[in-house]
Amino acid sequence: MNDQLPEITPDRPRVIIAQRVIDKIIQGALLYLEPETGEAMIGLVMPQNGRFEPDIYVLDTVSAGEHAVREWGLFEQGDDWQGDVLQWLHVNWEAFRDLRRSSYGKAVAAKWNAPLTHVGDWHKHPGDMTFTSGGDLRTARSLISDAETPVEHLVAPIVTMYPLNQKADVIETQPELAAVEPPAPKAKEKLPANVMIKDLEDKGWQIRIDFYYISKRRQNFVPITPVVWTNDRLPGLPAIAWYLEHPKRFDQERSLLQEAGYAVDIVRWDADGRPPYEICFSIYKPGSQQVIILVTTVDYPNQMPAIRLAPLVNVAEGEDIFEKLYDASQSVPMTQMPEWSWDSKRTLIELVWHIEKAAKKDAKS
Repeated sequence: MNDQLPEITPDRPRVIIAQRVIDKIIQGALLYLEPETGEAMIGLVMPQNGRFEPDIYVLDTVSAGEHAVREWGLFEQGDDWQGDVLQWLHVNWEAFRDLRRSSYGKAVAAKWNAPLTHVGDWHKHPGDMTFTSGGDLRTARSLISDAETPVEHLVAPIVTMYPLNQKADVIETQPELAAVEPPAPKAKEKLPANVMIKDLEDKGWQIRIDFYYISKRRQNFVPITPVVWTNDRLPGLPAIAWYLEHPKRFDQERSLLQEAGYAVDIVRWDADGRPPYEICFSIYKPGSQQVIILVTTVDYPNQMPAIRLAPLVNVAEGEDIFEKLYDASQSVPMTQMPEWSWDSKRTLIELVWHIEKAAKKDAKS
């Protein structure tokens, strides 16, 4: 598997995978040696003229989240967190596409003009099970048959692991061990074209990845031979917002504000005219004559939020209240900005308290 496009096979798609995807598959498998595990994969599906099957570019993976179920012989993706991440990536990718449209006359710029979508899932199987299971088939058929999702093509890498220090004589004298930890495939064996082998000498493991494919047009898994491209040959994905990367921090920030008596509204907003979007908090204390808006970037709390003040506004039926507030808002005067330095241990409520105190001080002077 190299940096060249795979040959065209009439009844198979061409599948191109970013090196970072292979790296994440290996890292994810090593994190959970005993139970099953896996991740969703996100990328681009490019229909090709004159061919039934598209070109599929697998750009990255998305974790199953902290509530995933990982057991021997069982893996379930968990709650809606993963879906929220996929939605965030899709929305921001579309924003990037809009910005690039002016340069679509150039072949290179237009190459990646396709929606970002879920293109499959990798997962690790126990023992020597290098093929898709009946459960995998039922899950895949359910997904590609769901009228509410646009998914029609799924790439399904199956991962198995083998200890590198497994000796042939050990297997012969302890046959029961072979049923639990099968020996690593010998180097001289001719592997199928859909199989990738990675020897991790420093970890003591050999990782085997078998690639399969299923689509709405074909209802059964078939082996697929991908190629792996270096990361710089494929587009990267938008950064994931802090509220998804650090959900506990997000819940804490929101709770602190609400417990202090503030009404809090949180929206995704384009505050600077370019993706990725910002996450904005509109914060109102009942009886106040103004709303505090805190604009957090995707890497909050590394950067201090921008602070804006908005008067109370009237909202007609069908109008977006945050849009009206933001349009009516202004940046906080420098005289009201904190004198202390921001660091990642600071919180949003500290900014709110400071702004309220500074506003009262200015009103008296």
